Amino acid sequence: MNLNHSLRFCLFILLLAVFPAQADDFDSVLTDDRNVFLQGVDGDKRAVRNAVNRFRSLSRSNPRDPVYLAYYGASITLQGRDATKGFEKKGFTEDGLEKIDRALKLLSEVKHYPSVRHLDTLLVAANSFVYIPSFFNRYDKGKDLLQEILTHDDFNGMVAGFKAAAYSTAAFVARTDGDEAEYRRLLALIVETDPQGRDGRAASALLKE
Repeated sequence: MNLNHSLRFCLFILLLAVFPAQADDFDSVLTDDRNVFLQGVDGDKRAVRNAVNRFRSLSRSNPRDPVYLAYYGASITLQGRDATKGFEKKGFTEDGLEKIDRALKLLSEVKHYPSVRHLDTLLVAANSFVYIPSFFNRYDKGKDLLQEILTHDDFNGMVAGFKAAAYSTAAFVARTDGDEAEYRRLLALIVETDPQGRDGRAASALLKE
C-alpha cells in the first residue's frame, strides 16, 4: 500500500472510531462486534481475524440481514490490507468487496429494515469503497452511497456521531476531488454536529491549520 493509500486508511480509522462512544444510542446489538471490527481497523491483526469469524457466524445465522454481511466483507478487506503478498491483498480485497456487493443487493430487497441498520450498512460499504486503493474502481460508487446516506429521510434522526462520521467521509471526498471550500464547510459542519466527539475534535484541529 503506497503512502496515499496509507493516509486514506488512517482517515478511515478516524471516521469509524466514533461508534463505540455512542453505541448504546446507535445499535446496541452490534456494539461488541463493531468494537472488535474497529480494533481491527486500528491495526490489530488478531481483532481482524476475530471480526471475520464473528461476522461470518452472524451473517450465516442471519442470512437476510445485510449489515452483518457488509461488516463481514469489510473485515475481509482488512485481511487484504494486512496481507504481505500482493496476490493475497488482491484476493482478500476482492472477496470482501463481493460480500459487500451482496449486502447492498440484499439491502435493496429486504423490507421493513430498521433505518439505523440500513444507514450503517451503507456507510460501511461507502467507506470500504472510498478508501480502498483506486484500482479497484469503487470510489465513484462509494460517493454515490454517501450521497444516498446524506439525503436519506432518516439521516437527521441518527445520533450525532454517525452523522459526523458521514460528514467526515464527505469531507474526505471533497478534498480528494479538489473542492477545498466544500471540504472546509464540511469540517465546520462536523464540529457543529458533534463538537466533543472524535470526529468533531479532529475537524476542529484541521480547521485551525
